Amino acid sequence: MNIQYSDALVIGGGLAGLRAAIEVAKSGQSVTLLSICPVKRSHSAAVQGGMQASLANGAKGEGDNEDLHFADTVKGSDWGCDQEVARMFAQTAPKAVRELAAWGVPWTRVTKGPRTVVINAQKTVIEEKEEAHGLINARDFGGTKKWRTCYIADATGHCMLYGVANEAIKHQVKIIDRMEA
Repeated sequence: MNIQYSDALVIGGGLAGLRAAIEVAKSGQSVTLLSICPVKRSHSAAVQGGMQASLANGAKGEGDNEDLHFADTVKGSDWGCDQEVARMFAQTAPKAVRELAAWGVPWTRVTKGPRTVVINAQKTVIEEKEEAHGLINARDFGGTKKWRTCYIADATGHCMLYGVANEAIKHQVKIIDRMEA
């Protein structure tokens, strides 16, 4: 039997497990992450839609803020969500998206000028402002009042997983895959 010691043990190698392990490592503690599969093959790779964050970068996101994001989340849950958690998520999501960008996640970016989008099954031309060029883009997803779903084509989960896994390696998270607790 091979006994290994660390200050913390994280079970699960998807985005949540990797993110938790990074926070432990950043606090100066040693951390071991156990995953039943290689972390870059976890089910988090299947995420395609994106991640909601009120960045207000694109033309259809103008005026977005934490309060609107929170209200959309509560309404979308039919008032069944934990509102403290929804508020915390709405407040921290913009920082999390920017942090992921700093870790190498290649979010789709705003391109200045006109572009054609489909809104309610109708082609519509929207004009992206020059000052928004190069910022993280968002699309419509899930019936929100503002476009706030940050995405990477149809590979959002895959790209997020690679960025977060590489950050875990950078912070010396010990990853043991193909292992059950």
